[in-house]
Amino acid sequence: MIAPLATALSGALAQSERVGAAAANLANQSSVGALSGQPAAYRPVSVATVAQAGGGTAAVSRPVSPATLPAYDPSAGYADARGLVDTPNVDSGTELLTLISADLAYKTNLKVMRTADEMTRQALNLTA
Repeated sequence: MIAPLATALSGALAQSERVGAAAANLANQSSVGALSGQPAAYRPVSVATVAQAGGGTAAVSRPVSPATLPAYDPSAGYADARGLVDTPNVDSGTELLTLISADLAYKTNLKVMRTADEMTRQALNLTA
């Protein structure tokens, strides 16, 4: 019964990574920077889950491309001559969907762990 627990644990940990990245992206979506130079705008990341060779799941973090987009904000002290600043390429809707799907996947992995634990307990009770 160790394999199901290890697989579910790796899945839960991968979902935790997805939540962390989405939360950071949402928290920093309003940070702006200069188009060239300093200060730099926040660079968002996305986290994908990939199957591991021996079973389970791993989280792979990748930068969002393009990381930033120009936006008009002439009141910013570091806006260029055209009034443009760099803004993070974060889509709130996509990030919220990521949070919801990661939450559901995390809960599913916990249910798998709970079921594997119950099956192990029942097997031990049968042998006692």
